[in-house]
Amino acid sequence: MWHARLLGGDNSNNQVLLRAFATAGDAGTPPPDSPLGAADLQDLVTLTSRDELIGPGGAPIDVPSAPLRAEQFIVTALGASAHLHGAWEEAPETDRSAYEVAGRPLPGLTAYDHITGLGRDQYVHVVHPGRLCTGHEALCVTEFKRVFVARPDDGIVAYLHREDHVVLKQPEVDYGSAGFTYEGREMPFRTLHITDRTTPVIEEPPDNASFWVTLKSSGDDHEFTVIGTDHEGRKVSFTMPLVFVPHGVKEPMLEARYAEKPQSPDPAKDRTRRSMGGQSMAMAQPPAGAPGSTCHAVDTLTFGFGTIGAEPGGDHMEVGLPHVRAATVRVAAVEQFAPNAGFLDVTFNSTYLKQTMQRHPAGAYLDLQAPVDLTLGAEKAGGIASPKSALKLVTAQAGVVPDVFKADETGAIVDAAQHSDIVKAFAGARLLGLIDLGRVLRTLVKDDLTAVQNYTDDQIQHALDAADGVLPVPVLRIRDLADGKSKELRYVWKTRLANPQAPPEKGELPDVIDARNATLTLDARTVRSQDGAARTTVEGRLSDFALEFADVARVEIADLRFRTGPGKKPDVTADGVEVKFEGALEFINTLRSALPADVFGAGAYVDVGPGGVTAGYKLTLPTIGIGVFTLSNVAVLAELKIPFDDGTGVTFRFSVAEREHPFIVTVSLFGGGGYFSLLVDAARGVRQIEGAIEFGGAVALDLGVASGGVSVMAGIRFSLSDTDASLTGYLRCNGFLSVLGIVTVSVEFYLQLTYEKRKDIHQSVISGRGTLTVSVRIAFFSKSVSLSLERSFAGAPGDPSFSDCVLESHWREYCEAYAP
Repeated sequence: MWHARLLGGDNSNNQVLLRAFATAGDAGTPPPDSPLGAADLQDLVTLTSRDELIGPGGAPIDVPSAPLRAEQFIVTALGASAHLHGAWEEAPETDRSAYEVAGRPLPGLTAYDHITGLGRDQYVHVVHPGRLCTGHEALCVTEFKRVFVARPDDGIVAYLHREDHVVLKQPEVDYGSAGFTYEGREMPFRTLHITDRTTPVIEEPPDNASFWVTLKSSGDDHEFTVIGTDHEGRKVSFTMPLVFVPHGVKEPMLEARYAEKPQSPDPAKDRTRRSMGGQSMAMAQPPAGAPGSTCHAVDTLTFGFGTIGAEPGGDHMEVGLPHVRAATVRVAAVEQFAPNAGFLDVTFNSTYLKQTMQRHPAGAYLDLQAPVDLTLGAEKAGGIASPKSALKLVTAQAGVVPDVFKADETGAIVDAAQHSDIVKAFAGARLLGLIDLGRVLRTLVKDDLTAVQNYTDDQIQHALDAADGVLPVPVLRIRDLADGKSKELRYVWKTRLANPQAPPEKGELPDVIDARNATLTLDARTVRSQDGAARTTVEGRLSDFALEFADVARVEIADLRFRTGPGKKPDVTADGVEVKFEGALEFINTLRSALPADVFGAGAYVDVGPGGVTAGYKLTLPTIGIGVFTLSNVAVLAELKIPFDDGTGVTFRFSVAEREHPFIVTVSLFGGGGYFSLLVDAARGVRQIEGAIEFGGAVALDLGVASGGVSVMAGIRFSLSDTDASLTGYLRCNGFLSVLGIVTVSVEFYLQLTYEKRKDIHQSVISGRGTLTVSVRIAFFSKSVSLSLERSFAGAPGDPSFSDCVLESHWREYCEAYAP
């Protein structure tokens, strides 16, 4: 068989230098299983032809050109036998636009080996450079080998066997701060080191496109082993799947590309959320002098991937900037008061990212995605305050604190002029179980906020002791006690209050507090020992405030103090409390002449029980008799109840006598009595007004052998509550006659008329009842007979609703008739 051999001339190894000047245009598109695709063939032309490429402005392009070297090149009638080799440097990414102007794609080939015999490929080795999405330089290596396989039906068959691998070229990347949006603060690792040098056989990658590195044997992602070094030099090992982006491939949406597989509840299978197994690492660079202050045990990290080398508005970006979008960590400061908090979801604080930790007033670097409520319970605060501040910011030196710090779009701290931001920060915190603390806070300013992070224990105590001292936001501190075995969590706050700046929104409770001169102080300490036992002590004070009860009563309190301790009954004291009646009940102030000016002064009572605090004063007047006039059983009560249960409001009750013990007034043969009580709820207004008055006369005659008497009494009783109303009038007539004490006859006539209105069923009822009772007693025998008659008249229920009058089908037909 004839053949032609191409020789290399005078070179010592007899190699032939070959250059490709064009692809075979008449051959069409290579078949799908061809070792060399159309892009590879074009790259061979670009890299070996030595054609001068002209870029923008007519400037030549420096092409890394080198010829192919052939150890053997024989042409026969059955095909060529050749052994070709080629290697080139990567073309700079900056030349992309120049290549495009010249009509060529940026070459994506760095090595090529090809062995063929008589037109049959024996071995093909192609190397494409690129990067992993972490920025590590890597190579995608594709190999084709001719193998012989024995088949039962076809005999021995020779076919090309393909294997693809990713080979790591750069094991470690040091990220620094260049190229990051926030100068690297969003990346807690200074370096990432990948231990895998070569992957197992992977699935066939697509042509000229990025791809997930997935294993051919199972189809699962290949988990690269990564060792990260944090800001303090700790090593953290984890695994994660990665994307390979070939050199010269446009990938403008790497973030979306990386998250294209839905997140899985199993962290081991989630491409973005990777398990750290509870390893400790610094989430941020700690401040000077506070090593380890940003270190957390980390359960998972959720990664995102940015890009470098991108021009604003450009459509291509070189990959290589991983960052952490979210994490699940343990926060030691939270576990001090919530031992079972476990791992918490966090993100980086926006001010920390934009302006560094030092620019944040509290030195925050993490935000809790679900704020943790610091709930000490109203029973631990004397019912005066339910300290439920939402702790959201994780700081390096102040633990966790509420998020009351307002930043502008650049992250710079500005004055907290938006009062709504302050209200939101303390949403849920309550005074006296019903007053939203956020609505009565004064507006904070920048200087107040900045001072918080630098307060020492001495400065905190001075602010508590000084009359004009304040701690504008709650301060949460954790310190080790002198015994070395216990930790103390201290939550302290002293703030001036103000009246709400806006009326309550629809559905919210009305404003009942006058707080324009009020000051709130809370100092809660929880000591937790090594055995997990916690002992909480709370001291507090609410001074110079008043409560308005539905415009009918005003309770002014100069000082309300409370103190609780482990195993002790809450100690609550109140000073300078005065009750004033207003509006329609202002006439009751005339009764205050029977009360001391300070109703809660000496002789007042303060009872603390499981349900709350009851403070009041009860004055019982002695019986007064002047001639034929007698006044007895007069008792005046003023009582304030502060419940520990947040769902129950503060109530105030005023009464003159009681239903069970009415006051009695007699003038000669005429007499009467009555009672009055008023119950006001701070949130719901007047809950109940009840009273009664009775009057009448009585006369008796005793002639020795016979005696008798007659009495006539009439009365009115009324009751008004938030659900019912009733008015009752009655007349009672009695008469008796006794002869020698042996025979006695008595007659009683009772007539009652009642009007009752029930709001729950929207119906009114008028009922009347008359009763005649006759009793006869002869010696030891007695008999009583009663005759009664009762009638009720119920009014119609509430007016029918629109839906009761009109069928839905009729209403729809009516509307459609006028539809455009």
